[in-house]
Amino acid sequence: MNREMRLELISQMISEQEIKTQEELQQLLLAQGLHVTQATISRDIHTLQLIKVPGKDGSLKYCFQMDRNHLISEKLRHKLRDALVSMEVIQLFVVVKTLPGHAHAFGVLLDSLDLEGKAGTLCGNDTCLIICRSMAQAENIKKQLDYYSK
Repeated sequence: MNREMRLELISQMISEQEIKTQEELQQLLLAQGLHVTQATISRDIHTLQLIKVPGKDGSLKYCFQMDRNHLISEKLRHKLRDALVSMEVIQLFVVVKTLPGHAHAFGVLLDSLDLEGKAGTLCGNDTCLIICRSMAQAENIKKQLDYYSK
């Protein structure tokens, strides 16, 4: 089996089941008749840009970067619905007011997303300040967050 076919098989396995370790992946490939080394599996994981995220039982499992972004987006959507008080753009900043104690969680989620124009975040107890690279990008980030909150 060539490299592309092996990568396709690994992608299918990751999509269909929770795989937590390289050894587990190696055993699954062996069951398919593929003898691969740990080094090959490590390179394949890097090539596929697999990351580890919490699984259903709380332990870490492999998934695709795209799945992680979707997971973070969904968490942000729920957080915005549950704890957002207000949001406004002030020049290069988006000021996100939250219920007390929720701003830091917003900052963590926002820092995990690749929002174009975001330079960083500063968060206190009930306020998260998104620092933007331009006023237009600040408006765009607010529009994106407005979309998530609906």
